[in-house]
Amino acid sequence: MKKKRGDGGEDDAAVEALEFDDQGRAVAAGSAEGIRIKYERRKRTGGGGGAGPHLQGGGGGPVPQLMGMASVTFDNYMSPYVALEERTMDEQLHAAVSDNTVDNRGAQPVFVSSTNLFIYMKNSITRCTALTKEKTFFLLQRAFQKKLQSYAKVLDKKLPQPQTQIVAKMAASLANIQTGDSMQTTNTVYRIPPGQEVTVCYVIDTCEYCADTVEALEDLIRDKIGSKYQDKIDMSGEEDAFRDVTAKCIRVLVSGLEQRLDTPLKELSRTNWSSFDMVGEESSYVRAIQLTIHPFVTEVRQLIPSSYFRSFCDKFAIAFASTYYRTLTGLKRISEAGTQQLLLDVTTIKSLLLKLPVLEAEKKPGGGGAASRHSNVVNQSKSLSGASTIAPAMYTKMVNKEFRKLEVMLKLVGSPRDMLVDMFRAQWDCSMNTTTMASDFQTIMTLKGIPRNDHAAMLEQLGVEAVEGGGRVGGDSSTMTVNIQALQEKGSDVAAKVNADLDQMRQRVDRFRNAFR
Repeated sequence: MKKKRGDGGEDDAAVEALEFDDQGRAVAAGSAEGIRIKYERRKRTGGGGGAGPHLQGGGGGPVPQLMGMASVTFDNYMSPYVALEERTMDEQLHAAVSDNTVDNRGAQPVFVSSTNLFIYMKNSITRCTALTKEKTFFLLQRAFQKKLQSYAKVLDKKLPQPQTQIVAKMAASLANIQTGDSMQTTNTVYRIPPGQEVTVCYVIDTCEYCADTVEALEDLIRDKIGSKYQDKIDMSGEEDAFRDVTAKCIRVLVSGLEQRLDTPLKELSRTNWSSFDMVGEESSYVRAIQLTIHPFVTEVRQLIPSSYFRSFCDKFAIAFASTYYRTLTGLKRISEAGTQQLLLDVTTIKSLLLKLPVLEAEKKPGGGGAASRHSNVVNQSKSLSGASTIAPAMYTKMVNKEFRKLEVMLKLVGSPRDMLVDMFRAQWDCSMNTTTMASDFQTIMTLKGIPRNDHAAMLEQLGVEAVEGGGRVGGDSSTMTVNIQALQEKGSDVAAKVNADLDQMRQRVDRFRNAFR
């Protein structure tokens, strides 16, 4: 007897196990065609099986992830692989010490060794993630951190070596004899050989590139590594290492340019201003300062990012104003004509510093040769204010503030003796403490040539007490300006008070004796 549909026999099972193609034709679900239709339908519907019980196949559970299961098993035994990658990077770092080849294709010129190192790291990530994204990849990332720290040290070694001014320690000793202070000096300077300022600029550019690329590298690793390691990825220390080297580079450039101005400032110190009787154009030492500053600054401006160039200008202007100020206060007597000449010199130098952020390199006819050696980056280097030829307002305000002290001091030195006290009260910053004010006034009296025996009476007229040492070598190492005190190290101030010059020992001794006369 033929069974009816729905009686639960084998025929019913056969009827239920059907698939239907696009034309509506029934196909046995267990056949190859039926299986193909079933999986194509599931693929179109996102893997769902909601077409009814008669269309569902057996099983139905998600297929487990097999990718990486075998490689994870070997994670604990992959340290030789990581060590091999480290050795290869060590070889690159060793070669980078002596390799100063520069890649000029980017926004800034950078050392080729930096781009090669990051390219190798990217390729290393590709090799590692093809095997595993777990523990081994995390250990490789730690290796990257160590090598990046090492590369920051490689860049640091490309800078000129620091030099400690021995005379600074001698100056501190002289001051301590007088004041009883136990000041410890840390007067470190950098002398940049001719042309080496370019290398310092390349270090700045390379550090900037590395810091930016480290951040991108960190994001790449965090995206690719296993979820349980993502929160452990932090490369901010490596980024800071490159930023620290950049900050040191700015200090090196500032100190290096200052040291190149030693010779003009020594000429200023050696001039006999007490017998100066004729005012003319700016002094020869001023022209020497201009010829030193202009090519150095324009070279730096062309090679480093504008934000770092602005920082360099700010720091140099403050440092030089302080050095120039101390040099002037270290002079002997200045005649009235001498003060007028020095005022002219100060005005010329101030004008030069005001234009510092927008100085342009001198154009030479022909445009070839050495003048165009950096032409590939000059066009990418813009002025701090775009196409403007005017320095930023904040910078201008800062320079005017620093030089006002010099201008007022020279005007007071050139004023009549009987008007000195009143003019000092009117023009000097009398908001500072009385000890500092007394020291400043004593210095001005010394520069005017007022005998020391008369100092006490004039200080009494001013309403302050005398400071031991006459405000020259002894006392507070930052007597002449509170602003300079906040910006300069004490050792540098004391050293400059006696004109740090080992080659001119006799002159230094003479000044020291004069301070105690």
